[in-house]
Amino acid sequence: MSNSVCIRLNEIHIESILNDHDTFLFDCDGVLWCSPNILPGAIELLNCLTKLGKRVFFVTNNSLKTQRGFSQWLNEIGYQAKPEQIICTAWITAQYLKSINFKGHCYCIGMQSMVEELGREGFHISDGIGPDPVPPEADWIETNTIKFDDNINCVISAFDIHINYLKIIKAATYLSRPNVLFLATNDDVTTPQTDIAILPGEGTILASIVAASGRSPTILGKPRAPMFESIRLAFPDVKPNRSIMVGDRLETDILFGNRQGLTSLLVFSGATSEKKLDTIKQAVGKNTADKDLLPKFCIKDVNHLLQLIQSREKTYS
Repeated sequence: MSNSVCIRLNEIHIESILNDHDTFLFDCDGVLWCSPNILPGAIELLNCLTKLGKRVFFVTNNSLKTQRGFSQWLNEIGYQAKPEQIICTAWITAQYLKSINFKGHCYCIGMQSMVEELGREGFHISDGIGPDPVPPEADWIETNTIKFDDNINCVISAFDIHINYLKIIKAATYLSRPNVLFLATNDDVTTPQTDIAILPGEGTILASIVAASGRSPTILGKPRAPMFESIRLAFPDVKPNRSIMVGDRLETDILFGNRQGLTSLLVFSGATSEKKLDTIKQAVGKNTADKDLLPKFCIKDVNHLLQLIQSREKTYS
């Protein structure tokens, strides 16, 4: 394939897309569905690719998801997924700790999904999950009343609807110990939006901990390398040059795909409009934006990708 970018995917390219790629990695929200609605053609595309012998992974920064729960849901909506196809940041966190032979206890600002995925690999979360309430009448927290765990040697920042000032105090205090490991599932400032509200993401929680502790974490999710490194460790036969990343966000999905040596395919059904892509393309031309933000290919949505594949199959039938 050429070094061109932002190529409109059409029937001319679909042959090489299928012949040159064994593995398809999909972001989820904005690509396969816009919660709570599944996008047209999404399930049909997944089944079509599987029938063609392609390996399919679901690569998400969402730390609320577990491999088991997400795969069960996919089965319910019509795609027979196996847990190992789900590359979620809760699982990535467990795999990273496993890869460095971590021994010890974790303080995790997160949800029950983190307990499940870390527990499956034998890692213990001592505190941080669930509410850690401050009395409503309190206008200050006496630090001598806080119970700190001397055995904590890892702090994990993930998504947590129970985040509060007390949890940030605990995380920052543990991180004042120089040998305590600091991990974060991702630094996304927002989660996929609804029509009603702006939804802050893991990055807003992480920013408070970083500011309070003065420490910088190892970030595991897209667009960072640990996400793909964990896939390669679990599936050594996955080759970057024969893999394609399908996503809707330039700063996570496309940047991740390009930096890991994958073919990148942008869909316009989620966070990135054609106008935004044109703006970034102009900024890259002026050297004011990273060229890795630009996808190799782009297409309207997964339904159009499905139609191209189906048309190609008809010519061979």
